[in-house]
Amino acid sequence: MSIYRDIYTGLGVGAVAAIIAVLVSLPLESPDDIVFNAASIGFGALGLGALSGFLWHTAETTHRFQRKHVYLGGSIGLLVAALAIAVAAIFQFDDPLAFTIPLALISAVIPIVGTPIAASNDRFGIWINGILVIVAVALSLLLAGQGDQESGSLSLPPAP
Repeated sequence: MSIYRDIYTGLGVGAVAAIIAVLVSLPLESPDDIVFNAASIGFGALGLGALSGFLWHTAETTHRFQRKHVYLGGSIGLLVAALAIAVAAIFQFDDPLAFTIPLALISAVIPIVGTPIAASNDRFGIWINGILVIVAVALSLLLAGQGDQESGSLSLPPAP
């Protein structure tokens, strides 16, 4: 298989994860709507999908008996990295874990599990992947402004 096809397959599965993660993020209370919005969540899931596709390609090029171990090891590393980034938000924001951990799990687990399945299925081709990526990007950008923080009126603070 081509590395481009594998990465594109990972992007398609990452797009599914992005759509789910963006929709799940809407009712959750974001610690900061500027940093943690639908666009950053959606593009993060797409990136994890592309990395999962790259890992799948790397595993395919190894010896047949080592393939599962290479992909499993890389997938565990990818999951740990996603969770580490989610936990690292605790140093910048107040109580972000209820928001970041579930979204990191969705964004990482779906591509890790789905990429080998999609790569072995010929019906999951370039058109379906392209449509999924377009939908995920559009949904991420359209819902980026949908925050949960109160929007107050523009006014000066009260006098002391």
